[in-house]
Amino acid sequence: MKSVFDYFIDLYKQNKQIVLLTWCYSIIAIVFVVIAGLIALINQSLGVAILIVPLVAVIALCMNIVFWALIHLAISEKSKKKTEKPASKSKK
Repeated sequence: MKSVFDYFIDLYKQNKQIVLLTWCYSIIAIVFVVIAGLIALINQSLGVAILIVPLVAVIALCMNIVFWALIHLAISEKSKKKTEKPASKSKK
């Protein structure tokens, strides 16, 4: 049976960095939400203050996905233009 680390290693070997990035931000957000919930049982204001970390993680994830898509689009457009051959001029 594969472990979680084997799954992450397979993703890294397959050059699926955006999936790895998504998993990392998701794990960070979930861990900090649980920690904030446990701390909020003792001190409510501190628990709410810790919720800023998962919020920042979600915002960073969204920004990274948008930038990743824009870079991928720019690279694909550039490679598409290189593969297109210019039309040959007609002989008169």
